[in-house]
Amino acid sequence: MTAKIFTVENRKGGVAKTTTAVSLADGLSRRMQENGGGRVLLVDLDPQGDAARALGLQPTGRCLSHVLTGEGSLRDHVMSADRSAEGGPVRPNFFILPASDNLRRAKETLLSQLTVSTVMSQIRGRGGEEDVVPMIEILNERLGPARRVFDYIILDCPPTLDMMQEAVHQFADAAIVPVKADFHSTSAAGRHTRNILDDQASGIKIAIRAIVPTFVDYRLRLTRSMLQQLTKTYGNLVTMPIPNTVRVAEAPASGGRTVIEYAPESPASTAYWNLVDTIFNNGTGGQA
Repeated sequence: MTAKIFTVENRKGGVAKTTTAVSLADGLSRRMQENGGGRVLLVDLDPQGDAARALGLQPTGRCLSHVLTGEGSLRDHVMSADRSAEGGPVRPNFFILPASDNLRRAKETLLSQLTVSTVMSQIRGRGGEEDVVPMIEILNERLGPARRVFDYIILDCPPTLDMMQEAVHQFADAAIVPVKADFHSTSAAGRHTRNILDDQASGIKIAIRAIVPTFVDYRLRLTRSMLQQLTKTYGNLVTMPIPNTVRVAEAPASGGRTVIEYAPESPASTAYWNLVDTIFNNGTGGQA
């Protein structure tokens, strides 16, 4: 078994990246369960650590930072998202590798190590590829074993991947880009997808799998115009829009639930199920 790996990313904040990542991971785990089993891992790459909180989980010291620096293993820091023992949501095949502010310090440590490695390579007369290659080696060495354990891995990315961008794009199969349906976010989406396509053009296998419009209010003419622009630009990569509804905001505040769990019949839940099934039924195929 080799996991299919998706990033959920956009350089602009406030576009519902974590909500999208959490809902996608939850939905995929349920689809896997309906179809005979399988496991999904959500990896939080954002030092704010919102993914675990959105699921009502207490990481109690578990953090991706310890895995990246080699101070801990996946076994030590991956935790179950199942909360049935406490009367919470039942998630038997949904797991998370949480993050905390320690991730920020870990990235600084790794950057220092890579800077030393690059300087030493230059002193020895070698080229400059060492500034990127070691990071993908770190991801492959320390997160790579998860490929053999999980069917899907969802990477919840921060607004800025900085030193990790190319390595994350090498590690993943495809990108899912949530876009808030307003002028600034729609414009920023173009710049962000160009970054992905630039990495793709340089030989990295990353593809754009889905563009997910979020915070959609069909009553607003501007929103409808932005949706038309997204569809014109990205065609069938645009998934069913996520409506701007209070249900999405209420879900994590109501005992740490996804909107799929909290309001299963809501339009937002229906839209996220559309994204789930787009990924579940079609794999990693996307923009070439």
